[in-house]
Amino acid sequence: MLKADRRRKRLVCPPIGALMRYRDRMVRVVAEASGQRAVIESIFEDGRPLGSVVKWHNLVSPGDQLF
Repeated sequence: MLKADRRRKRLVCPPIGALMRYRDRMVRVVAEASGQRAVIESIFEDGRPLGSVVKWHNLVSPGDQLF
C-alpha cells in the first residue's frame, strides 16, 4: 500500500515590505520575529499606525484585490 502524500507545506515568512491580508485588514510586513511570527503594521481609521506580531499562517496574499 502506498503512503498518501500528506506532507505539510513548509511555511516561509513573507518578504519584508510585502502587503498581506490579516483578518479583515491590509497590513505590511515589517520584520520577521521568532516562532514563525512576523511583525506587521496596519493603520487605524483615524490614521494612527498599529504594530503587532502574528503567525505566518494567518497572513494571506491579497490576490487580485487590494481593498
